[in-house]
Amino acid sequence: MQTEYLTVTAAAEYLGVSRSTFWRLRKEYPISTYFFEVSYPRFKRSDIEEWAEQFKE
Repeated sequence: MQTEYLTVTAAAEYLGVSRSTFWRLRKEYPISTYFFEVSYPRFKRSDIEEWAEQFKE
């Protein structure tokens, strides 16, 4: 079973980019961010998939 909410590291790995590239893209193209524990951002897998569509050629 896949985790629905991903950490920054897991989201970057899922997309095949570095953490710094993920943060840069996130800053330029906002994506919904969820906070469940002490300010650790999480990203919903389905949101990431939709968000990444804009970067496909």
